[in-house]
Amino acid sequence: MAPAIPPELTFDLQNIHTALGYAVPDQEALVNIIGRREYQQLVTIARQYKASYGVDLATELDRKIIGSLGSLLAGACQHKVLAEVQYLHKAGKSNRKYETLRKKDTAIEVFCEILVGRTSEEITELQEAFKAVHQADLKEHVLSFCKLEETKTFFIAILEPKEEKPLENVEEAIEKLHKLLEAKDLNGSLQYVSSLTTAQLHTLVRTYNSIHQKAHVVTTIEKNIAHSHKGEVLDLLLYTVMQAADPARHVALRFEESMEGLGTNEDHLSRLVIRNRGKFMEKVKAAYHMDYNRTLADRIRGDTSGLYSHLVCHLIHQTI
Repeated sequence: MAPAIPPELTFDLQNIHTALGYAVPDQEALVNIIGRREYQQLVTIARQYKASYGVDLATELDRKIIGSLGSLLAGACQHKVLAEVQYLHKAGKSNRKYETLRKKDTAIEVFCEILVGRTSEEITELQEAFKAVHQADLKEHVLSFCKLEETKTFFIAILEPKEEKPLENVEEAIEKLHKLLEAKDLNGSLQYVSSLTTAQLHTLVRTYNSIHQKAHVVTTIEKNIAHSHKGEVLDLLLYTVMQAADPARHVALRFEESMEGLGTNEDHLSRLVIRNRGKFMEKVKAAYHMDYNRTLADRIRGDTSGLYSHLVCHLIHQTI
């Protein structure tokens, strides 16, 4: 016998179904319901919606509500792995029609955001989910967007299964990285950091920074390499190292980048919200406040508007 559906879940299901049933969906009602539910509650609601009405809730939201609001509502109701699979599949394709894709939302940028800093188990889960949903190989999909051989080599290494074990010799690893950076060997540095597991690289970068306090890894890269090298390969190296050094602070920086300049890259902002929901978001908000002397919600309110702005702030659990 199937377990009884909790009354509050039944109430949410009925209200969501009603809001979507109008000729013009009741977007405010949907934002108020979905924005105020926790991640696991939304996953349960989406699963029960499919069982009750025979349609996928995320698909319905994305189909019936055009633009950034619809895609954010849809992403909020998906399992995180499935949401990431969709982001990987749609990489480089903006949801904002008639608008030129911004520099900071290229396919390579999306791949970095989702694949860098993951455990081998998480990478395997993404590969299997991508195969199941799209009947395609994730590595082949990613490599099809890579024009540079260095970029291809990087993502092959990132997607390669690695044994999760501590660094055998931290001092030796620090010395190797230091020599590569001092030699201004951009390709060698990138190959080395991508050969390590996320945990190993985290240990390496944090220990390196504690020893070379006046010349952290990022500082050394910018001093020795950035002035003579520009472009994608340098961006990959900086992204990987910054993610390893302090994940929460790096994501806070990514939030800022999504809103800097003229206008807001809502595709990017939505991805950051969906991917980082939960306990980790509390660390991100704290890091953002420390680095920019304002709350993340305050920044979002200043750069977005309407129901989209309300939904983003509700999903990060910070309204002021």
